[in-house]
Amino acid sequence: MGYLTAVILAGGAGTRLRPLTEKLPKPMLPVLNRPFLEYTLLALADAGVERAFLALGYQPDSIIEHFGIGENMGLHLEYYVEEEPLGTSGAVRSLLPELDETFLVLNGDVTTEIDYKTLVDRHTENREYGTLAVHEVEDPSAYGLVVTDGEGFVSQFIEKPQGPNFRSNLINSGVYVLEPEILRFVPEGFSMFETDLFPKVLMSGIQLNTHRWSGYFNDMGTVKNYLSLHRDLLNGHAPYTAYASPQKGINTHIDPSAILEGPIILGDETRIEANVKLVGPLSLGARCIIRENTVLETSVLWDDVDVGSGSIVRDSVIGSGMTLKADASILGETSVKNS
Repeated sequence: MGYLTAVILAGGAGTRLRPLTEKLPKPMLPVLNRPFLEYTLLALADAGVERAFLALGYQPDSIIEHFGIGENMGLHLEYYVEEEPLGTSGAVRSLLPELDETFLVLNGDVTTEIDYKTLVDRHTENREYGTLAVHEVEDPSAYGLVVTDGEGFVSQFIEKPQGPNFRSNLINSGVYVLEPEILRFVPEGFSMFETDLFPKVLMSGIQLNTHRWSGYFNDMGTVKNYLSLHRDLLNGHAPYTAYASPQKGINTHIDPSAILEGPIILGDETRIEANVKLVGPLSLGARCIIRENTVLETSVLWDDVDVGSGSIVRDSVIGSGMTLKADASILGETSVKNS
């Protein structure tokens, strides 16, 4: 694939994930005890990407402070922080002075099994202005639909189409290989790839190619998808498993009477007390205390969570520093503040 730059769009406010994103930007949400963005960067580095620009907006400081110049990620990182929302293609246009060769664009909250090398090679062979990674789904109504001709070129975009009869089942994966020349179609200010740039390019008579791929796809834009990503990773059904934290952290204590079932990750210095039952897929952060006679099932606990004795937590996300009183019942909830 050679030298390649990637632009990662990571500036959104993550409103559908609130309250989880009230104090953390979406790329920093812990997934199996690592910020989600780490998985994306490691996968790009493994694919041969050497430089990545992070287009940031909402709460950028925590991202910049954590990742620095990327010395622990295997690629060089640079940042662009929006003063006001520019949209997906607007943010990339702002990087035009830095993008003088073929580049990759992807969203910072999507997990896919896209083979980046194959995607770039296909684009390079055809030398179009842009190649879009497209993915087949049963119900495309929540996504951007891509209609193609017999040769795989885009003929139409339909945002959030109405069913039940769809013109196509291919959706825009939010991953593109582009040439810098395409950015001249982007005006200054706010602009979106899906609704502004790509339709404008098509109207100008320029072809956009597609690369069809199959495999895992998860848009971590909702609490439901955030939980399902954990479930899929822990069950070995999603990519990035190789980058996950160890199943048992350092100085973790598990009482001999505790019962552990299914795939479970325990963070450093976490303590599991007597007669606790843990049922995976389950992820516990560092320094958690799970007190006696508690049952935890299919949930995600961030760091420093103290679960009172006799509690039941199921299908829930519990934020950092939370203390649950004895005999608490948390079922299908998202809690980040102590009541």
